[in-house]
Amino acid sequence: MIFETIGFVTFASVMLGLVLSGSVKGIFGIGFPVVAMAILPLFIPPITAIAIIALPIVVTNLQQLLSEKNWREIVYRYKYMACFMLLASFLSSQLLTQISVELISAVIGFALALFAIYSLFNFTIPVTAHPAWQILAGASSGLLSGMTGIQSTAIIYFASLNISKNEFVGGVGYIFLIGGLGLTIGLLNNNLLNSSTGMLSLFGVLFSVVGFKLGSLLRPYIHSELFKKLLFLLMLIIGMKQIYQFFAYSI
Repeated sequence: MIFETIGFVTFASVMLGLVLSGSVKGIFGIGFPVVAMAILPLFIPPITAIAIIALPIVVTNLQQLLSEKNWREIVYRYKYMACFMLLASFLSSQLLTQISVELISAVIGFALALFAIYSLFNFTIPVTAHPAWQILAGASSGLLSGMTGIQSTAIIYFASLNISKNEFVGGVGYIFLIGGLGLTIGLLNNNLLNSSTGMLSLFGVLFSVVGFKLGSLLRPYIHSELFKKLLFLLMLIIGMKQIYQFFAYSI
């Protein structure tokens, strides 16, 4: 049934893309949806790609959150951000059936470029864990998450806080998990996550976890800084290309 829907070659290409995306997360701890949304739309429509990565986002980040001993404290500390992330992810995912594929691709390009610029230049902004900042970060990241699966502003927010590495990893896992849940519920509500894409997403969980394990094994052997710069420079190029194409064809 799956191969009848997208074909064996496309299926293999998508799953290989998820292995590569999972490997990046295994190496750096972040980057799964960014890499996935740069690769998968080369083979399938972007809306289908978003549906496929929904369950892997939930599963991988649940694992990441629970790996932290103080995960309960993290859940409580960032509750305001989580609430607005969930709501915004759900609401923005409802727009996927209302707007053009070209606009979705441009939004994906923006999210890719924003994440790449942060990763290349490591800029920070003066924020705190105050509820107002959490609400702003959660709503803005949820808006992108529901339309792209990418949560760029959440990464920038956590990187700008003066917190430990463990809290950063746990916090990112928690918020990405909540964003993934909002996206998944939204996709189910508008029937974009159905029997066909749901089965692909389940396969995606398996291949993403395989990639994550592979990345964890490769981590000691990779010159991480050089690899990271080359990877996110490519993300920036892809993102800018998608934004340019949207405006070029719209004019």
